[in-house]
Amino acid sequence: MKFNIQVIALITGAILSIVSCSSDDDAPANETVSKSAVIKNYADIVYQSYKDSYDKALEMQTAINAFVDNPTENGFQTTKNAWLAAREPYGQTEAYRESNGPIDEGKTEGQLNAWPLDENYIDYVRDNSGGVTSEGIINNTSITIGETALIGLNEGAGGNGVLDKNISTGYHAIEFLLWGQDFADPSNGLPGQRAYTDYVTGSSGTNQNQDRRGTYLKIVTSILVKDLKSLVDTWVEGGTYRNTFLALPEDEALKNMMSGIFFMTGEELSTERMAVAVEQNQEDEHSCFSDNTHRDIYTNAKGVNNVLFGEYGNISGPSLYDLVKQADSGQAEKLKVAAALSISRINTILNNISTTKKFDQLIEEETLTSGGIVIQAVLALRDQAKEISASASKLNITL
Repeated sequence: MKFNIQVIALITGAILSIVSCSSDDDAPANETVSKSAVIKNYADIVYQSYKDSYDKALEMQTAINAFVDNPTENGFQTTKNAWLAAREPYGQTEAYRESNGPIDEGKTEGQLNAWPLDENYIDYVRDNSGGVTSEGIINNTSITIGETALIGLNEGAGGNGVLDKNISTGYHAIEFLLWGQDFADPSNGLPGQRAYTDYVTGSSGTNQNQDRRGTYLKIVTSILVKDLKSLVDTWVEGGTYRNTFLALPEDEALKNMMSGIFFMTGEELSTERMAVAVEQNQEDEHSCFSDNTHRDIYTNAKGVNNVLFGEYGNISGPSLYDLVKQADSGQAEKLKVAAALSISRINTILNNISTTKKFDQLIEEETLTSGGIVIQAVLALRDQAKEISASASKLNITL
């Protein structure tokens, strides 16, 4: 979710590396790609990526339900691994936001992926001296934990003002319930260290209401699975929104597609999820509890390129890039180079992540003007956004 914060202007002027790109994925020289074929291929990609997200969420739900019913250390690790696996396809679907599609209707996106969240709104938190504050929904026994209640409690003004939100549902609520809070000092290179005994009913310690915590975890996962299923159903062949989308005037559908990837590269990923994290602290990481932010960044950028080049998994078809190449081959090459550079610089971030060094440590080492590897990726993404906009213009589309 976006939140309003003024980011100090970045020093621009990064030198654009020349990235050699194969033309193997281009449309055959004598084959004309139609707008309708590009739009249809996009709909196929959207459906399949939401279907994969739903299937992985079902696997996560199975692991979580089994763990809550019989909490063990091994079962707890299985749930965490399932959450990490579920994030991989969903991260790629973020490229469909701000495209006038069903993900942005009502509260769907906010229930699925809202962040950052105020941990104390959900469960107990510890301070740096080890003291426990047992507030939140789980420890407020006057609240009956159920789907209606958790959905109704989601989003609002957080306890820490602008930076935190009263988030009660979605991937990051589940993440917090699995890993626990990520402490302010990132020097240890560790994610949250919640113990599996937080779910062992009657276990000793200060972390009470284990049964309510388990109920919360099951229900918040069920909400997420249902929200994903609704997206799958509306994008499936013959689905309500898929029919609506395919019936749009072609230029309107193309504008929707390009608006989403322009938003993700130029604003949400480059600014809200990366530059703000550098400027602020690891509390503004997208997946701070699990230290999975680097994978979020990669999958978000990968999702943009899926849309640009018409590819996802086993799907490969007519693309926006093909249309741009037909209109202006020079602009198409600029677009391809910019897309490759963004992924290359994000891969540099991934290559610097290890078992002992995480994204929160990388951002501690940088400032907005230091020219570090995170900011280099930010600049590449913003350049990609400019090329997406320029490419749209070649198709007589204004973003």
